[in-house]
Amino acid sequence: MRRESTITLALLALLVLALAGAPLRADPPERVVLVQGIDSVVPVTALRVLVDPDGQLLADQALASLRAEDATRVEQWPPTYGFTDGVYWFHLSTFNQSHADSRWLLVIEYALLDQIDLYVYDPAGARTHQRGGDREPFAARRFSHRHFNFAIDIPRGQSRELLLRVDTESSMQVPLLLSTETRFLGSNQHWQLELGTYYGLLFGLLSYNLLLFFATRDRSFLYYVLYVASFGLGQANINGLTFQYLWPNAPIWDDFTLILLIPASLLAILAFTRRFLELPMRAPRANRALEGLMLAMAAILVAAPFIGYRLAIQIETASVFVVAIVAIGSALSAWRNHMKAAKYYLLAWTMMLMGIVVYASVSFGLLPKNFYTEYGILFGSAAEMLLLSFALAYRINELQRENHALHSETAERLEARVRERTTELHAALGELQGANRRLREYSQRDGLTGAHNRYFLDEALERGLAVAYERHEPLSLLMVDIDHFKRINDLHGHLAGDSCLCAVAAKLRSCIREADDFVARFGGEEFVVMLPGADIHAAAQRAELLRSEIEAMRVTHADKKLAMTVSIGVATQPGDQPGHARELLQTADHALYRAKSLGRNRVVLANADDHPPAAANR
Repeated sequence: MRRESTITLALLALLVLALAGAPLRADPPERVVLVQGIDSVVPVTALRVLVDPDGQLLADQALASLRAEDATRVEQWPPTYGFTDGVYWFHLSTFNQSHADSRWLLVIEYALLDQIDLYVYDPAGARTHQRGGDREPFAARRFSHRHFNFAIDIPRGQSRELLLRVDTESSMQVPLLLSTETRFLGSNQHWQLELGTYYGLLFGLLSYNLLLFFATRDRSFLYYVLYVASFGLGQANINGLTFQYLWPNAPIWDDFTLILLIPASLLAILAFTRRFLELPMRAPRANRALEGLMLAMAAILVAAPFIGYRLAIQIETASVFVVAIVAIGSALSAWRNHMKAAKYYLLAWTMMLMGIVVYASVSFGLLPKNFYTEYGILFGSAAEMLLLSFALAYRINELQRENHALHSETAERLEARVRERTTELHAALGELQGANRRLREYSQRDGLTGAHNRYFLDEALERGLAVAYERHEPLSLLMVDIDHFKRINDLHGHLAGDSCLCAVAAKLRSCIREADDFVARFGGEEFVVMLPGADIHAAAQRAELLRSEIEAMRVTHADKKLAMTVSIGVATQPGDQPGHARELLQTADHALYRAKSLGRNRVVLANADDHPPAAANR
């Protein structure tokens, strides 16, 4: 068992290291004070809660009660109340003391809340209202993210009162985070990579065991595949990924699938346990108990759609405890009956079921919600899959020893089939590597417009200049800036500005002709178009075409047709001279500055005397 202990200690060490990225917690007792340098705040001591048993309170009534001196403060963090009736109101006061960024997000890091209403009050008493929850279409969120997020404008030197109404049939868990948009989008990439690694592991394990089932026809592998598939989908549902990527416009279906996937995964666990541990032969009493529990899980699976979400999810979550006890007890019975593979099974499933039981305990409010209890099921399931591979490998060795006693011709055919399935596995792993490459491509894109980001531009431009010099070909840059963009934001709001940015980016990307051309968001309302092989005259024609087409566009926002224009600076690096990305960008930027100073909505070509101005008023 020394190897298993070493793996367990390593996984615990990884859990401790993962806490290093946790956001800072707010210390002020009355309100959250936003200061420069802190972009993410957990409002531990500033949050107040009000329980509305009948759900009849209006927002202003709830706010008045929560402002009272004796209003209830949140005693535990994050706020976790289990399966409870009534509506919960949360109140949070904020003050931007010195932070330069006024664009903040209120994030709720739990994906199974049904209905969320956010009211934001300014010092004058005016309020805005936003609605979210998993009963609303996914597009209602500020950013496309598995966690609920609401945009809040808190200018420097101003305060805002946040009033949150939560009504849900699932477990009442409301872990709140106040973050700048920049910090939130940056951490989103980090979590996407980690979750992608986890689900990539599930997919690889599923594919591998499916191939082993085809090779050996052992139903243990089939039950395991069914378990991995149902558990993986169920976990993706709990993490908010199925709603984000599979059916973002079907919130009711998302709830429906969860109450089916939980009993399906439990049923698959029990079927795998019975087959793998050979319970009918080695432990008849444990086998009878397990068969009865399998019938109960099947009945829950059939009845779940008809008994309502709240009752179904409570029964299914409680069933996790029973399944954990029966599965571990069955493994102990098989071990006592001299089944060597049972020790690997016992160690693997103990870690897995501990994670499941801890998560279920959080849902019932028996344990606090924190990093370990929230993501323990992910670490537990990953450890279970790694450790269970020892048991599966041991079982394969047993099958091989049995096959050696068979006729040599049968053995040769089996080996050929295993080689064929191994080739298919390599192909599946190749697809997984392709998915990882696509994830890397996503990290090089601007999250709002879909164009390449500044990091990609810096690398690609240096590379493109080197290639152009080797080929003795020119390379041109178009520096594109949306005219009077601040006026659009001021008159129509930032969402309208976002729509305009996306429309311009889409138009620029639609005009890409060659494989090496690309569009990147340079910053704010500025874009850069790189045109390898295009001289100054060809680039000028492309720029004028883009300018005229954008001038003719109309962007629809809130039943309004918004018109806009762009100014474009054009710079070209000759193919017979080595170029530098920074110098070429400065030259194009100076040409853009001259286009704006000449009246905007025009194309200006850079000349040999161009150099960056000391200051440019954009």
